[in-house]
Amino acid sequence: MKLNQITTVIVFLLYSITVIGVDKRVSPYKILNREELGSKKLSLDVQVGLVDGRLPNEQELGEISIYLVSKEKKHDRTFVLFYLPGMKVGSGAFASAHHNPTMEVKIMKFMLQPYSQYRKYLK
Repeated sequence: MKLNQITTVIVFLLYSITVIGVDKRVSPYKILNREELGSKKLSLDVQVGLVDGRLPNEQELGEISIYLVSKEKKHDRTFVLFYLPGMKVGSGAFASAHHNPTMEVKIMKFMLQPYSQYRKYLK
C-alpha cells in the first residue's frame, strides 16, 4: 500500500470513529426510500425508533444523518426525513436533517398528532 492510500484509510477510520463514536453506535435506522437527482440532490426517508422509551433528539438524528451522508457520493444538497414506526411516508415526517451544505436538524413534534401511539410525546 502506498503512503497516500494508508493516509486515506487512517483518515476514514478516524472520521468513522468520530461519527459513530468509540463506545456507542448510531441509533438503529431503516432506509425506507431513496431518491437521487444526479449530484444535485439526495433525499432519504428513514425510519427510526424510540430511544430508551423517548423520542430521538436532534443530536441522535444528526448522527444518523451524518453517517448516512458519509456513505453516499457528494451531493449539493441532501435531505433526510425521519419517520417513527407506523408513520406514513409522504404524510409529514417527525424530523428532518437538511445538508444544504451545512446540516440543520429540525424536530416537528406536531407531526405526531395523527398518531395516537405518539401523542404522549407532544408535551
